[in-house]
Amino acid sequence: MNRKRTVLLFSAIIIIVAAMATIHFRHPHSQTKSPVIKDVITKTVAHPATVQPTSKNYIPTAAPNEPSYISLPTIGAAGYIQKVGIDQYGQMAAPNNVHLAGWYVNSLLPGQAGLSIIDGHVDGSTHHQGIFGQLSKLQPSNVFTVTFGNGSHKSFAVKSVQLVDAANVPSILFAHDPAITNQLNLITCGGDYDGVSHTYDKRTIIISALLD
Repeated sequence: MNRKRTVLLFSAIIIIVAAMATIHFRHPHSQTKSPVIKDVITKTVAHPATVQPTSKNYIPTAAPNEPSYISLPTIGAAGYIQKVGIDQYGQMAAPNNVHLAGWYVNSLLPGQAGLSIIDGHVDGSTHHQGIFGQLSKLQPSNVFTVTFGNGSHKSFAVKSVQLVDAANVPSILFAHDPAITNQLNLITCGGDYDGVSHTYDKRTIIISALLD
């Protein structure tokens, strides 16, 4: 066997071994599937509905262990919670009704150790006030409650209220404060409305902690 053929054969063996190694290391992952979460909103609509959901016209989609309802008595706000994922713009989707909040399914369940996120509209396309229309008025130590599909509930205390530029949202919204074991962040629009881009230039972010 000449030198050229030996080199080619050796190269082919390396390629085959590398391919087998790739298959070996990928195989365990191919057998692991993430839990399927049903009824997730993955499209943000330009004109969210404004009809007030009630027990007569709205069917909650929360599983027994998922958040179904949020109540913020200090600002007079309450409403059902949808499940939201990533929308057509690659961002966290917004609920399809201004009166609904949205639990971000790529975060943890509210009350779990780690970070959970719930978003909601400040208003609608016709400036109809949304569920989080008064979110910026929350104060540290204010308490609100999340009810789950099985009827159980967990209470959270506000730790901070922040108004941040839209560009700085990820570094704050998705940051888990190591001093807060069970953290729940709420977010809505804030600041000034831009009629050209049809959005607000800032966001109100509430950082809260589970009450024992």
